[in-house]
Amino acid sequence: MAEAIQSVASCRLSIEVVWIGVDPPLRVTLDVEAGTTVAQALAASGMAQLIPDRSVSESHDGSVLPWEADALGVACFGRRVSLTDPLHDGDRIELLPRVMVDPKIARQRRADHRRRLAGERRWTPDRAV
Repeated sequence: MAEAIQSVASCRLSIEVVWIGVDPPLRVTLDVEAGTTVAQALAASGMAQLIPDRSVSESHDGSVLPWEADALGVACFGRRVSLTDPLHDGDRIELLPRVMVDPKIARQRRADHRRRLAGERRWTPDRAV
């Protein structure tokens, strides 16, 4: 039983860290110990050298991150995760840029812009019913 616990503890996880803020996205594949948290994997990824204008900050578990935790969103396969969440084999950690405009407002602006280009009016109060 103790041997099984030791073999699980010494497992290596293969994960991928992706920064979505650039085109094409930056990808780093890591081989980390089992029990590694999201913050530890981000610090080990080396994205600090690749991401411009990010300052160093300390995460919840004491590890140093090469950017401010509030500046980028962190997700795993498109779902928000905490920096203290443990990783699983095959996880893909995504660094997402901060949302600058509410998605509903952005969609409304795009729709209004398309209508103006097409010459349509959204509201037509003078139209005969």
